[in-house]
Amino acid sequence: MTTRLFSAAKQSLDRRLTSPVFTARQIYRMTLPLILDSLSIMFINMLITALISSSGESSIAAVNLVSPLLNLIMCVLCGISAGGTVAVTQCFGEGDLNKTQQAAGHILWLTFLTGSLLGLVLILFPRPILMALYGQAEPAIMEKAVSYMVQGTFSMIIFTVYSGVFSILRGLGESKKCLCLTIIINVSYLLFSILFLNVLQMDIVGSALAQIFARAVGALSALAFLFLPRDMPIRLKLGDVFSFQKSILSTIMEVSVPLGVEQLFLAGGGIILAAMTVPLGTTAMVVNSIAASLLGMITAAASSAGTLGITISGRCIGAGEREHAFGYGCKMCVLALFLLVVSAVLAFPFFPVMLAHLYHASPEVQAKTLEMLWYILLPTFLFWPFSNVLPAILRAGHDTVFPSVLSLASMWGVRIVCGYFLTYRLGLGLTGLWTAMWAEWAVRAAVLAVHYFRKKWLVRALHAEAA
Repeated sequence: MTTRLFSAAKQSLDRRLTSPVFTARQIYRMTLPLILDSLSIMFINMLITALISSSGESSIAAVNLVSPLLNLIMCVLCGISAGGTVAVTQCFGEGDLNKTQQAAGHILWLTFLTGSLLGLVLILFPRPILMALYGQAEPAIMEKAVSYMVQGTFSMIIFTVYSGVFSILRGLGESKKCLCLTIIINVSYLLFSILFLNVLQMDIVGSALAQIFARAVGALSALAFLFLPRDMPIRLKLGDVFSFQKSILSTIMEVSVPLGVEQLFLAGGGIILAAMTVPLGTTAMVVNSIAASLLGMITAAASSAGTLGITISGRCIGAGEREHAFGYGCKMCVLALFLLVVSAVLAFPFFPVMLAHLYHASPEVQAKTLEMLWYILLPTFLFWPFSNVLPAILRAGHDTVFPSVLSLASMWGVRIVCGYFLTYRLGLGLTGLWTAMWAEWAVRAAVLAVHYFRKKWLVRALHAEAA
């Protein structure tokens, strides 16, 4: 009986996922590596936070202050990577391999150049920037933050190469190779972190050095995937990396510029939110950092739905399959919700043990962290899938401005303004900041759903492809 039910369910799912562009089996083959990829990133980041926590609460607080600044570079890279993924996906969907190679070359030089220019500012002026933003922080925390920012920024510049290659592979649908790269860089990060943090006892400097070495290993491995392929549809040459085609750059920038500006302002909002935790005290900063790390366990697998949606919907649009692009976007939201529920059910029972033995948290930090996580759980189920998956689908369809403007308006209008009011005016403390976070998800999810189901973005997508 159970076997028949499972077989019937699988046949129904196969029919729903099959289209003229993809078979259900192709989608399955892309989905699992992307989920494992996201989970491995989350798992390693969680372990690194735990390793840093063994050096004391001041180290966690310092990382919590610097991370939003490093996210400035990461956010710009994400914008370029998203634009690059869309460009590669659409060129590959058209069947033009030469143009696909040129698009890949553009992504590599664009990510490296942009990341290096932004990183140079943080490397040259670490203390003035940190003092201007977090002048109220304790001196011990500030000293650690200055050291971590210089070395962390240098590792981010190395990471630009890895990020560029990763977006190319994702656009080609090479999810297994993406997973392989993720395993290489994150396992390297973990091993180097154990060496520098646990064995050599180098505290927060050890974490930064671990990033530098791991990202160097990841960048070299990523380049080998593109320049020495055995089973890849394209093989990059140096001429592709140093090429310049206005049409290709225009396609990349059409997605990258709005998303990059959006991500910069969102990262700026993240810096303000980090600054808002400083007056709440070191305990609040630690709780915020650890709770965010554990929340990442719940959302990690679900985030792969947006990544998968870019490849699938982008390929459908490149092939002129409008309705299937729309339908796959809806299915990605359902997939994200399913993965959120499964992740929460599996993860929550282990959180108390992890807080006590992995993060070495004090009883007060443990209690407040669990309180934050239970508080955010239901809003995560209700609002996270639409607010985080639909923007990726829209951008794959050339609708880049709307999700960017919406993200900026919701971040600054809801999360920051309401967060300040709830945290300080009403005296809710850290709970106020987390309330503002899920309120922003709710606003964004509602507006995106209305915009998505009106389908006007699909008309623009097909016109853009025709042009």
